[in-house]
Amino acid sequence: MNMYKKIACIGLLAVAGLFCTLDIYAQQGQIGEKPYKQLLVEVEGKLRTGDFAGAIEKLDDILAKYPDAAEVYYAKALLYGQARNFDVAIPLTEKALEIEPENMLYLNYLVELNKSQGDVAAAIPVINRAISVYPDNASLYREKMLLLHASKQSDEALKVYDEAVAKFGDSDTLDVMKAEMLVDLDRKQEAEKILLPQVQNNSSLRQVYSTLGFIYMDRSSSKQAIQILEKGLKNTNDHLLYLDLADAYTAGKKDRLAFESLRKAFESTDVNYMDKHRVMFTLLSGKSELALEQIQDLANILVLKHPRIADSHVAKGDVLWRRGNLQEARSLFLTAVGLNRAHIDAWRMLMNVEMALNEVDQAVDHGLEALEANPNNPMLLYFTGLAYMVKDDGENARKLMEAALDNSGKENTYLQSLIYAGLGDLYHKLDMAEVSDVAYEEAIKLDSTNATAMNNYAYYLAERNDKLELAEKLSRQSNELEPGSSTFQDTYAWVLFKQENYKESLKWMEKAVRGSSPSAVLYEHYGDILFKAGNSKEALRQWEKALAMSDGSGIDVEKLKSKIATKSYVE
Repeated sequence: MNMYKKIACIGLLAVAGLFCTLDIYAQQGQIGEKPYKQLLVEVEGKLRTGDFAGAIEKLDDILAKYPDAAEVYYAKALLYGQARNFDVAIPLTEKALEIEPENMLYLNYLVELNKSQGDVAAAIPVINRAISVYPDNASLYREKMLLLHASKQSDEALKVYDEAVAKFGDSDTLDVMKAEMLVDLDRKQEAEKILLPQVQNNSSLRQVYSTLGFIYMDRSSSKQAIQILEKGLKNTNDHLLYLDLADAYTAGKKDRLAFESLRKAFESTDVNYMDKHRVMFTLLSGKSELALEQIQDLANILVLKHPRIADSHVAKGDVLWRRGNLQEARSLFLTAVGLNRAHIDAWRMLMNVEMALNEVDQAVDHGLEALEANPNNPMLLYFTGLAYMVKDDGENARKLMEAALDNSGKENTYLQSLIYAGLGDLYHKLDMAEVSDVAYEEAIKLDSTNATAMNNYAYYLAERNDKLELAEKLSRQSNELEPGSSTFQDTYAWVLFKQENYKESLKWMEKAVRGSSPSAVLYEHYGDILFKAGNSKEALRQWEKALAMSDGSGIDVEKLKSKIATKSYVE
């Protein structure tokens, strides 16, 4: 094995990393000479069964007897590195290098550890050490360029480029690296001048064409970008360029060709899964002009080509859910959690779709199963609590929701806001109005775009005839954030009704009715507003519609019947 080459196992799972280490030493004929060979085999056995603590203990036993066993320090560093415990992994790797200072494997890993903990600058002295040991290794100079540029030392990085060209000669790889740095520095014309000769020489390096394509796209010259990327595909046969080409076609308003390019990339075995997943994530985030049917087509290919990856099934399930195929979506989410029980989003979507299917008991069971596999996860605690709330089990809902809040300290404010808003709903349901108000206010403070929290808080204030000015403000803001929501429009109409602004209230209610499949609650509100606006005949008609849909709606049926009988509004 070429020790000048970066070892492929770096950055993979700790188990795979340790196996890779043992394999390297076996190939070099070193482990066979070591007295602790059998002990390392025992370590491997513990890792295969998931006994990481036992593996660490066994490695410590080896080091106690053989304190100069560099590969054992490295193996231990791999385990701590995988656990992202860099404070332990870095000193262990440095200890391995103390014993074997010229080991490229350890030098590479120390660079990766520093980069992984976000300390790019600390990796530069390590690369300098490696260059001093292996001055004829061109890849080390390239790595140094990247590290310097990433640590905002771009001028120094460009000097390293000059050194590398002087030492190893010009190459398309070095030119691309320099061009990409120049692009980052907004010196795109210089970058173009460097890359065009490589195109004329029919370079087989993908990045030559993708970087030029980016430069032309930045100039809004989609035609030029398409031409260069098509040439790149011809010269390199690198299917990753289909993704760049799709962007260029989209910019040129050639939507059919953009979709076909994405399709070719997804069908290609040469395009790795993570690149496809990145595209799918972007599509599902709404940053695309593709129709849901086209996105499903791509998701189908993803499942077909990568059936053992849970994210493939989650993506397809998400598309099916959006298209209203809830049972099919549920099946895919079940497959995803079967493949990866640690996939939080898959569990969340599974519970969500089951609640949408009114299979609340299943949602609760799956929530509890998810929490067995992922104890104290705040997202799972929240959604399981939500399922209990839908089931009208307030005690368990409160226990889990409050546990979600207790465990959310390290989470982003979006999730914390979601949990507070859920608690606001729950406390309202439990007739704890003051605590409910505090929870909603905290949710909105944490996330000023939490339109659902604003809407629900405004609605419940209106129902209590309390703080109507605040209710109007919050409801108006929720409609500004989500102008197409008939639910939010209904709430705003209801708040205005409570403020006795009947003319404006009627406008908003009519907008809500036009934009939705109205519910019993909405029809009753519509009738109330019509009556106060002076149209008692139409009000009666809406109340009758509400009564026809009242089963399971939660509205006060007796009060509604009284309105119909008396043909008048009843408080």
